[in-house]
Amino acid sequence: MRYNEIMEDILAREAVPSVEAFGGIDHILSDGEAIGASIFPDLFVELVLPFRALRRTDVDRFIDNVLMSIDRGAELDAIANYLLAISYEDTQADNAVFRRLLAVSQQTGRSVRLRSAALKAALAFARDNSIRLTRLIADLVDTDLNDDPSFIAHAARIAGVLLGRTRNPALLDFLNAASVVSGSADQVHLELGLVALHSAIEGSDRAVILQHLRDCHREFARSASLRESRYDARIYASAVELLIDFHENQVAADFETILAHLREDAWAYMAYSGSDAKDPILGALASQTTALAVLIDRLSELDRRLNDGFWLEAANLIEKHLLFAFEANRTVFAAEPGKGLDCVIRPQIEARIFGNHAHAMAIIEWIRQHGSEHDPCIVDELNEIARRLFREGGGYPFGVDSGSPPESASRSWAHFTDSAAEAVLREILDTVEIQHASGATKPVMMMIQSTASGLDEIADYKDPSVRRVFNTLVYSIALFLELKLDGSREQDIFSRYLFQHQPLPVEKDLQQDFLRHGKSNRLPVDDEIKGVAGGRADIRYKADPHRMIIEVKRELSDASFDNLMLSYGDQTAIYQATNVKLGVMLVLDLSKPHLKLAHMDKCYETRTGDLLGDGTLRGVLVVRIPGRRGVPSAATVAAKSSKASRSGNVASQTSGTRPSTKPKTSRTKSRKSQA
Repeated sequence: MRYNEIMEDILAREAVPSVEAFGGIDHILSDGEAIGASIFPDLFVELVLPFRALRRTDVDRFIDNVLMSIDRGAELDAIANYLLAISYEDTQADNAVFRRLLAVSQQTGRSVRLRSAALKAALAFARDNSIRLTRLIADLVDTDLNDDPSFIAHAARIAGVLLGRTRNPALLDFLNAASVVSGSADQVHLELGLVALHSAIEGSDRAVILQHLRDCHREFARSASLRESRYDARIYASAVELLIDFHENQVAADFETILAHLREDAWAYMAYSGSDAKDPILGALASQTTALAVLIDRLSELDRRLNDGFWLEAANLIEKHLLFAFEANRTVFAAEPGKGLDCVIRPQIEARIFGNHAHAMAIIEWIRQHGSEHDPCIVDELNEIARRLFREGGGYPFGVDSGSPPESASRSWAHFTDSAAEAVLREILDTVEIQHASGATKPVMMMIQSTASGLDEIADYKDPSVRRVFNTLVYSIALFLELKLDGSREQDIFSRYLFQHQPLPVEKDLQQDFLRHGKSNRLPVDDEIKGVAGGRADIRYKADPHRMIIEVKRELSDASFDNLMLSYGDQTAIYQATNVKLGVMLVLDLSKPHLKLAHMDKCYETRTGDLLGDGTLRGVLVVRIPGRRGVPSAATVAAKSSKASRSGNVASQTSGTRPSTKPKTSRTKSRKSQA
């Protein structure tokens, strides 16, 4: 059959290939050797794999036949990726295929792409077969170091995979010998770093683990220095360096720079590895580097919060940062918990978090409210550590009377702080309350009162606990609105997007701005939360046990409150499906230039009613943040320009007529007459 011509015609028409176009599945499966010699063997393998569930023996025989005749590197590499992702049973035919693949990989007269692909496919066929593994390892360690550097780099990559599986010392000797080969040394040093990291992950002695981490950092740094695009090595090097610093309770002078570079490298490597998303080896490495970057990001936030006297948003910090870091060995490397990275990270967490009675109490309270939602093993371990602190240090807290949040918090802290510390805390709380009360402007108070009046018919808002936490959110939004209306691009760099005209800012600018404002004021907010009403929420305000969602939008044409509710009201209301029936819509208003800034009172409205037509009364606070701003002086310039234009028109209309001598009537009262 003319396999090449038919497939080329299908692809030229941008159609989807089907087995029917080639005579049916039976015909394809019976002609594996001819298909292996075609231009598109990988597409045919992809075409028959869905039939493997029902015809496993036939499909596997077809793949064997394809591999016995294939001589194209890129296509063999694609098939090897499929083989690494499926379970393949050993047969005598597989032995012949394995031997051919190994033979092709050793033929220096062939292309490096074909030889490298053959080596990867041989790895797929070796699997857990001890005889094939021994043969593959023997061929790898016997690789001629004068071979093409690209092939040596690929051989090192396969050797690294096998070394993690078998711990064969001959493979380590090969990697050390290959580390001096120019053109492949960056890959070899990466593999040596991964070997040392793997040893650290499996270790249980802290001193030995730290030595392995220092060794792998040296190898990763060397790899990164040899090739600029070695993002994976840079991620590992930066992450391991920060892990060691965390354990030693040190902060590098350029910590923020290292962290920023780590994030940039993680994004760059995700883009690079995504271009070859079907490669399981590359995919596993990409997943690991991403998880490691996330660990460092969360650990850095945890580190910043370790020295806080107490946590006002304890649940968010514990769930998002503490749990992930406390189980790093499992969450990042899927390794045994309590070993490896856990031996490096946990001592600092226990010493610095559980050494603070307030933090320990926050964790115990979190366990009481949310422990059942998480892994019971780690919850039990956290609980035991926190309670051991109180057993050994005394002062175990037994309960807290209800009251206002500051009062309740103060009483809670009083159980586990000495009298002097308690007095300081009470003084701080009283001062904060006085400052907020005296500093609240009339427009801010009007916004709170207007919102409260608008929502008084909502059943959930009548609940005192709900009303208290929602009013707290409204107060924070009012302060944010006031700050944005007052801010200038010179004074507040975070408000510059509001003065941006070309290109127009995006809703992400507003989302990140409010998130920054909320977190800096200790508001329990986080963003991009998945699994909320079947979607992803922009910003979540979580004040246990209540949750409110802030939906962030950008409007370019009609920012009237009626249109905003018509366009985005349903989505905002849907996010209330599993919690209180109150929400917030925060809108970046780009519908027109805002040279004349409206009063704060005109920037918000409360809407209530059966918003989704399901008989349920809901409430939404809609807040507009004006963009495309100008400075106040621009209004004066515009007014003078308009005045000059009008004067010119009047002059031209009255030229040649006698001016009136009748005095003008004053349109304003004089100050004296008003006295």
